[in-house]
Amino acid sequence: MRDQAERLRQIVQQNRYAAGTLKYSGMKSSTRVIAITSGKGGVGKTNFSVNLALALSNLGQKILVLDADLGMANVDVLFGCPATYNLFNLVEDQIGIEDITVDGPRGIKFLSGGSGIYDLANLSQTQLQHIISQLSLLDHWADIILVDTGAGINRNVVEFVLAADEVIIITTPEPTAITDAYAMMKVAGQQGCSALKLIINRVVDRQEGMDAVDNLIHAARRFLQLQVEHLGFIYEDINMRKAVRQQTPLLLAYPESVSSCCIEGIARKLLYHGEISHTKGLRGFLSRFFHII
Repeated sequence: MRDQAERLRQIVQQNRYAAGTLKYSGMKSSTRVIAITSGKGGVGKTNFSVNLALALSNLGQKILVLDADLGMANVDVLFGCPATYNLFNLVEDQIGIEDITVDGPRGIKFLSGGSGIYDLANLSQTQLQHIISQLSLLDHWADIILVDTGAGINRNVVEFVLAADEVIIITTPEPTAITDAYAMMKVAGQQGCSALKLIINRVVDRQEGMDAVDNLIHAARRFLQLQVEHLGFIYEDINMRKAVRQQTPLLLAYPESVSSCCIEGIARKLLYHGEISHTKGLRGFLSRFFHII
């Protein structure tokens, strides 16, 4: 695996493109790669990822969502746009990145990682060259890449978390969810990940949200020596469940709902007021990811 990681890093370094040769043209400074994760399932992680993508798109950002939840990949369901291919199809079928990316609402693009991400470890150098060159097109196109990870602290999830530039941990005020969110902070911190951000979902009122935030941030600072940034709350909202049943993102189905307003506020803070770590774009994400595995 060490040899594989070294080959990938060499390919990434060699892979430089002129803007005029790209289908997704328009060279940019490094794209922000943000992993969205949770300590446990059922806290609204993927719903948040989809609606955050919409909120950021409404603010003029070009957004790519990578569905990296290997067990419950359903970003396409929430967008209402089925995905036919995943990353491995790039080499298995020798197709281009434009064939596996799906156009979602409001100009958002998304793609399914599926199990194809882990098949990359066994590719030849020629195959790696092809897949890196194709993914690099997205690096030049997107302003922000949101990586919707699986839930929990298993190896598959942690690999994505550690490879990202920034990490958003979403939880609810429930004691078990708080405990699992802290466990995720601990694992990430022990592996050198410090750009952690926190969101409390499904809060009944501001006090409940503040209590959860204070407990988690204080514990992270005291016991883990981590400075965790609080991005905001999302209030309990029946409209979220309605939107899921309609297979329509909340921001499209109920744009004036309380949860939509919360997510839009989080997007503004993330874009304009939050702490931004040094970014290396999708190339950096891939280099770190393969170094980890």
